[in-house]
Amino acid sequence: MEDLHAVILAGGSGTRLWPLSTPEFPKQFLPLPGGRSMIQETLARVTTLVARERVWVVTGRAFSALVRQHLPEILPEQILEEPVGRNTAPAIAWAASLLAQRSPQAVMAVFPADHVITRLEPFQRAIRFGYQLAQRGYLVTWGIRPTEPATGYGYIRFATPVADGHGHQAFSVEQFVEKPDLATAERYLQDGHYVWNSGMFIWQVDTILAEVRKHLPTLAEQVRRIVEATGSPAERSVLEEVWPSLVSISIDYGVLEKTDRLVVIPVDIGWSDVGNWEQYGELYAADGNGLRGIGHHFALGSQNVFVYNTTPREIYTVGLEDVIVVALEDKTLICHKDHVQRVRELAEAQLLQRSSPTPAGNGHQAAAGTAAGTGASASSGPSSIAAAAGQNSSPLRLELTASAPAAPAGQGPTLAEEAEPDGSEEQGQPTA
Repeated sequence: MEDLHAVILAGGSGTRLWPLSTPEFPKQFLPLPGGRSMIQETLARVTTLVARERVWVVTGRAFSALVRQHLPEILPEQILEEPVGRNTAPAIAWAASLLAQRSPQAVMAVFPADHVITRLEPFQRAIRFGYQLAQRGYLVTWGIRPTEPATGYGYIRFATPVADGHGHQAFSVEQFVEKPDLATAERYLQDGHYVWNSGMFIWQVDTILAEVRKHLPTLAEQVRRIVEATGSPAERSVLEEVWPSLVSISIDYGVLEKTDRLVVIPVDIGWSDVGNWEQYGELYAADGNGLRGIGHHFALGSQNVFVYNTTPREIYTVGLEDVIVVALEDKTLICHKDHVQRVRELAEAQLLQRSSPTPAGNGHQAAAGTAAGTGASASSGPSSIAAAAGQNSSPLRLELTASAPAAPAGQGPTLAEEAEPDGSEEQGQPTA
C-alpha cells in the first residue's frame, strides 16, 4: 500500500470528559490505562500499516505544541494547524488537496485522534480491504457493528453487497441516521442492517476532492486558494484570511450523505469513541464487584463504581452503585452512570460562568494554563495525568475491614468535603 497516507484529525475537545478534559488539554491528549495518550495510541495503530513520513495531523493551532510533544516522531511540516475549528469537511479537503499536489494517486485514510481500537488484526484487514475499494473509486467508511442499542452514536443503514475481501464485506449505503432514542436504537439492533458511524474513512484524494467540488464548491475554491499559497511568502496571510470564512460542516453532511460513491464495511474491531465517563471507565479492569479506577478508593458494599482519583486524598464510598467519581486537585465530579451524557451540559455551563465578568458563585476561578486540574500546563506534553493513569497510580482499595478504626466524629474525608468545583470548564469544538 505504497500510496496510502494516514490523516489524523485532532481538533476536538471532548466536553463529556470534563473536568479531566478541558479546552487547554482536550480529549485526544488524555491518558489510557497503559499510560499513553489517545493520540499516541492512534499513531501507533496506523503506523502498523503506514510509514511515519506518510502520516499527517490536522489540529487547531492552539493544540500544535501538544501534538508535537505527544508525537515527536511526526515532523512539523506534517502537522496542519487550523487557525480556528471548522469541522471535518474543511480539514479533510485541506489535507486531501495538499496530498494531491504530491501524488494524484494518493489514497487517504482518515482517523479521529481520540478513539480506542482494541482488536488490531481485524482493523488492519479492514484497512487493506478499504484501500482496495478506494483504488476502484469508492468512498469508503467503516461502520461499527452495534453491540447494544446505543443512543449516543449516529447510525448508517446499509443495503446491497458490493464486494468482499480480507474477511470483510462492503455494502452500499442507504441512509445516514441521527442519534436515535432508545426504542429506535433497539429496533436498529434487531434489524441487523445498521452500524454505528465511526467517523473513519478511506478514499483516493482525487475522488474525495471531486465530490467536494460537486457538493461544496465554495469550500473547494477557498481551499484551493490556501493550498496554492503554500510555500510562498503569502502562505500564512492567505490562511489567516480565508480559513475563518470557511463553512463549518462535517464531511458526513457536506458530502457523504449526497454522494453515490459511498460504501460501508461493517467491522468488529473493539472500537470506542470514549465519548463519556462510563466508556472511559470501561477501559480499566474491574474486580468482582465491578469496581474500577486509579488512585485511593475505599469501598464498602459499593458496586459498579469507577473512581478516577489523581489526588492524595482518600475517597470512601458506601453502598453506591453505578456511580462515577472524578477527583482532581481543584474539583470533584460525582455522576450517576445514567446521566453521563449530561456532563457536557455541566461543562458548557461552567464555560459560560468562567467567561462571565461576574465571579463564580463559589468564589473560584480556574488558573489559566492549567490542564485537567493536575497542575500540568497546556504545553506540558504527556503530563502527570498519564503517570496517574497506569504508571504510578496508587492501588485501588476495595474493601474496608470490620477492624478498621473509625475516624473521630467530624473528621476524615467525605465526598461532600472533597467537592470543590470551581469556574473552569471546557469549550466544545466540532469533534474531528
